Amino acid sequence: MRQIQKLYNSMAVAFRKILNGMKERDFEKLRNIKPDYEKSIIEGIKEVLPDLFDLDTLNVAELSEEQLRKGHLAEKVGVYVCFQEDLTTLVYLVRHLDMFLEDSVYRFIPIDQDFWKFESLNDNVESCGLRLLPRVPCNWEHNSRDAYMAYSLFFYLRNFYYVDIEEEGEYVIQHILMPQTTFHRALQKGELSVCVSPVTGENVVQVTEPYTRDHKDFISVKPLEETAEQKLKAQILSILEKAAKQEADILLLPEMLGSTGIRDSIQQELEGRERIPDNEFPRLTVCPSIWEERRNSCAVLDDMGEQLFEQQKHFGAYLKKLGAKEDIVSDNKVYILHCRGIGRVAVAICKDFLMTSYLKLLVETFKVSLLFVPSFTSGDYQFEILLEKYGEQDCDVVWVNTCASRWLDPQGEMGTAVTRAYLPGRWGNTNSRLKMYMEELCGKQYKCDGTCLCTYKIRLQKEEAL
Repeated sequence: MRQIQKLYNSMAVAFRKILNGMKERDFEKLRNIKPDYEKSIIEGIKEVLPDLFDLDTLNVAELSEEQLRKGHLAEKVGVYVCFQEDLTTLVYLVRHLDMFLEDSVYRFIPIDQDFWKFESLNDNVESCGLRLLPRVPCNWEHNSRDAYMAYSLFFYLRNFYYVDIEEEGEYVIQHILMPQTTFHRALQKGELSVCVSPVTGENVVQVTEPYTRDHKDFISVKPLEETAEQKLKAQILSILEKAAKQEADILLLPEMLGSTGIRDSIQQELEGRERIPDNEFPRLTVCPSIWEERRNSCAVLDDMGEQLFEQQKHFGAYLKKLGAKEDIVSDNKVYILHCRGIGRVAVAICKDFLMTSYLKLLVETFKVSLLFVPSFTSGDYQFEILLEKYGEQDCDVVWVNTCASRWLDPQGEMGTAVTRAYLPGRWGNTNSRLKMYMEELCGKQYKCDGTCLCTYKIRLQKEEAL
């Protein structure tokens, strides 16, 4: 894999040279280059780097690790990038490297593991100031998501993208590459099924009295009472079983309704499959978040119950009823799943979704294509506005609340929706703006059995089995 790693490093160096030397106007001019001149540039690259191309054409060759070792292509590309000063030539070089290295990232998944965790594909981040990242296909994303939004280097890339480390700010970004077959059933059907559930309308979440620190009022969330925890555990396992029977690809549960015991039970159920034998669904489960020791975090599990990551909430919510703020700290880590056919998946817990700079980081910088928002709130007006904010960038958003949040309201009522989704994209979902009220889900005012489900269908371009 070291040869591929060297090519990633060379791409990053080329990106930095291009970005340092070319402006938007330069990219605009490049789009109108004459075909004969473009051909001569590519022929010049092939003359120096013949192993990058087919023998008799200007098409890229098929990637072969053995050929990389024998032909020393990686070393030659490194030297070429280092000494090449013509930026137009470098643009065409990285375009062909992008095609040559398509799907190469999957070779980095360890043989004994189902996924690969990484922070960057290149290991020369410190020297070039860029992270090279895989752009696995998202099958509802427009092909021109970046190409025509601005004149930039993104126009020439399809399988990779890059992030300037300065754009990451205070956050540490952990990327997780999932196997190509993770969502193979959804891709064969041409439809991704996302199930959400509000779980309960009972007053199960208790908070402390407000206390003051640094001249500010805070509250903490108390551990779930044993009776409430056992009831929630039974309800959530029933929800999981119901979602599996409905062949849900993803199950999303609300904020605050979790505990270590509840998470462990979900993991055991997915691993043992006592309620869902011979069923691979759901592929991902976003567990209810756990409030513990000033941390509010939710685990994301794969179909066998293995924890892929635990996303912490970064911004504490203000509870208007109590006049105090949620007292949490954050590890400042952000996790992004890379899934073939689905693109880039992330979780933003409640208040995080309302923070403009954080949402911009996820959607614009890291190009998240599917964002899950588990929530616990009595109001959702801002959520409705922000759901559509990044629709032009093909970011599908699914938000779920819980009927239990009605207890944040002085009257104990909840007139707002318990779930919303905004599902744009090139495949023309019949209704991209969806919302469901509690009464529509269960038909009873806070008196359901806690296992009601709402299912969202995201249309995909169908693919053949891998």
